[in-house]
Amino acid sequence: MTSVPDRPQGATVPAGCGVRRVVTPPPCHRPDHRDPATLAAWVAGRFPAHAARMLAEGRCRHDDGTPVGPAEPYRPRTALWIVRDLPAEPHVPGALHVVHRDERLVVVDKPPFLATIPRGSHVRETLVARLRDELGLPELQPVHRLDRLTSGLVVCTTERRWRGAYQMLFQRRDVRKRYLALVLAADAAAAPADAARDRLRTRLLAGEEIEVCSRIRKRHGVWQAEEVPGDPNAITRMRRVDRPDAVPARGRSADATGADAAAEALSSGRSASMLTGSAEDTAVEGLPGVASTAGRALIALEPHTGRTHQLRVHLASLGLPIAGDPLYPTVREAWPGGPPADDPAHPLQLLAVAVALRDPVDGRLRRFTARRTLPVAPAQPRAGL
Repeated sequence: MTSVPDRPQGATVPAGCGVRRVVTPPPCHRPDHRDPATLAAWVAGRFPAHAARMLAEGRCRHDDGTPVGPAEPYRPRTALWIVRDLPAEPHVPGALHVVHRDERLVVVDKPPFLATIPRGSHVRETLVARLRDELGLPELQPVHRLDRLTSGLVVCTTERRWRGAYQMLFQRRDVRKRYLALVLAADAAAAPADAARDRLRTRLLAGEEIEVCSRIRKRHGVWQAEEVPGDPNAITRMRRVDRPDAVPARGRSADATGADAAAEALSSGRSASMLTGSAEDTAVEGLPGVASTAGRALIALEPHTGRTHQLRVHLASLGLPIAGDPLYPTVREAWPGGPPADDPAHPLQLLAVAVALRDPVDGRLRRFTARRTLPVAPAQPRAGL
C-alpha cells in the first residue's frame, strides 16, 4: 500500500463541511495506461458532475492553498483539497458539546438523531461535517461508531496522521465505554418466555451485575439486528442503578488515576467493570423523577464487543426495551412497510456517558465524560422553522 505524506505544518487548506482530501494515484507502468495531461482533467474524470464549477470557482486546491490551474500538468501522488457541492438537508437540532480538545483529539458529546459520518442522505447534517466546519479541522475523523439515535461521547482525531493509532485501540477493544439507558421495565411481561433470560432480568432488576452473551446478526436490507444460534459474538455487562451513581461528573476530560477501576484495568490489562461508581460521582439532573416513574428503570451498561445495535438488542431480549427506541422490540414504521420513524419528541434514552483509554501516543490514561444527562431532552427545532 502506498503511503501519502501527512499534511505539511502550516498548510493553508479550505475548511467546511464539504471539504474532502483526494490524492492522485501512484505511477502506473502498464503499456496501455495513459495519465491525463493535466490535474484539471483528472479532477474532471473523478468528479464529472461538479468539476467544471469547482475548478472555475477555485474550489480545488493544493496543500498550500493555491487553486489548481486549468493547464497545470498532472502528477502522480498529488494531494488535493476539494470543496464539494452539498445538497440541502433538514437541520438536526441539538448542540455538539466539545468536552476535550488537544493537538490530537477532539471528544464531543453529540445529540440524538445526528449521524456520526456522512452516509446516504446524511452528509451536511453529520457530526463530522459540523465539527470540520465549526472547528476548522478539515481532516477530523471519528475513530469509532455511535448510532445516529444514540447520544453521548464520540472520540475524533484532529488529523489523519493520528487516526490509525487511536482507531486500533477501539478495534482491539482496549477502550472502556460506559452507557446509561432508561428502559421500560413494564414491558417485561410481554417478552417471549425464556427461563434463562427471565432469571437474568430478575437478577438485573434486583441490582445485581449480569453479563449477557449472544450471537447477533444484522442482515443487509433488514432494519433490526437479531440474536441467532451460534457462538457468542456480543457481550454486554449491565446492572441497575437506583441513583445514577455510575455517572461521573459531567463534561470532564482528565488523566485517569490508579483509583479508577477502568484505569486500573487498562493499566494492568485485566478485565474489570466500569459499572461501579464512586462517592465523587454526581447525580443526573432530573433523573430521580424519571427513575421513580412506574415501570421504568435506569441501567448502566458496558459493552465488551461492538455489534450493530448490541445494547438495544440485549436489553430488548430481556424484556427491557429502551425508552424511545423505534426498532426494538418492534419497528415503529414511518409508513406501512417503510423505514423506522424518527420521533424528535421521544428520543432514544441511551447515552454514551464515559470513555477510558490509554493514550497510544504518550501512554497516559485518559477518561472523558459526557455533558448530556438522562433523560435525553426532546429535540427543539430552530426558531422560525
